[in-house]
Amino acid sequence: MPRKKLGVKAWIRLGGGFATRPCIIVDLSDTGLQIAVDAADSVPNNFVLLMSQDARAGRRAHVKWRRGSKIGAEFL
Repeated sequence: MPRKKLGVKAWIRLGGGFATRPCIIVDLSDTGLQIAVDAADSVPNNFVLLMSQDARAGRRAHVKWRRGSKIGAEFL
């Protein structure tokens, strides 16, 4: 499936806890996504993407590249 441009707000769960950071999903496919986030270099290599801030479950992802405020990640 080709990437679908979204521009919607989402959250990154940090570590194993409940702390989150906001991000914007730039585009999305079945296998991965591109997000825009402040301080992209401080996002861990593995994170959980949440579609709502209080979501209990999300999609695990692994960073493949970082460019400025953008991150490309594949779903695990």
